[in-house]
Amino acid sequence: MILHHWDTDGICSASLLMENLGEDENFTPKIGNYFLDEEDLDALRSHKKIIVADMNLANAKDICGFAELIIYDHHIAERVECAKAHINPYLEGKSYPSATLVIYENLGLKLDHRVVLGMVGDVGRKIMDRAEKDVVLRYMEKSGRSFEDLERAAMLLDSSYKMFRRDEVLENVFIANDLDEILNSERLNRNNEILEKEIEQMVSKAEDLGNLMVLKMRTEHHIISAVARKIAWGMGKTALVLNQKSDRDEIYLRSPDMDVSRFIDIARAKGYNAGGKKEVVGVVLPKGEGEGFFNYILKELGG
Repeated sequence: MILHHWDTDGICSASLLMENLGEDENFTPKIGNYFLDEEDLDALRSHKKIIVADMNLANAKDICGFAELIIYDHHIAERVECAKAHINPYLEGKSYPSATLVIYENLGLKLDHRVVLGMVGDVGRKIMDRAEKDVVLRYMEKSGRSFEDLERAAMLLDSSYKMFRRDEVLENVFIANDLDEILNSERLNRNNEILEKEIEQMVSKAEDLGNLMVLKMRTEHHIISAVARKIAWGMGKTALVLNQKSDRDEIYLRSPDMDVSRFIDIARAKGYNAGGKKEVVGVVLPKGEGEGFFNYILKELGG
């Protein structure tokens, strides 16, 4: 069983692992949960081997109670001691743009669009400012594909989780091996049309505080990361976004030039579910507690 994140990197990581390790089933946690709840754990208990891709699950160790655990990841994480293997360059002090690149290098795979899509999905055009751009350029030269094709494919794959369509996320793993099938998917293109309009509306409401951009919004769609990313990359400033949903609050912090990872530990110390990387932090909080932590981060950042 491949247990994977719901975004492009997670989907493409799962596709690569299923193809190369002979696994034929995949699973993703409830969208928005960076942990496995009891229902998710129950659904996994019949499996004797679980490979986690592109997720730093808060309770990954619980899997060890009933299955062999292997992890391929690139997020800020602590080693899961009970795992048979925990393959994450961060544990060795290295920063990788995607789990697909970790899998590609670790398994010695042939370079294809899935490796690059994971990188573009997580980092966007910023990948061209990193050393790993050579992998992207090598793929583009070999395939004749444009960077715009890669950006659009990542956007389309991401549309399923943004619409909270967990079943679609699972289906997307099975079309991820064909770039044209992704680009021409009617369902994914319909999703994207709806989401693009809402994201643009939200981004236009962001407030410029000089050194950072802030936004408070309300939407049931899982678009907070896309909104923060568009604000941060579009303005070249740190973006702090609060989404007050019907059942929970969400905070997303992204910076183009600042290490904001300290807020992950601070959030966890407060009992919140949090994760991310050097440049990005995502936090899920109980309903009503988001504004207080949002204001705390804002003050710490000098806003």
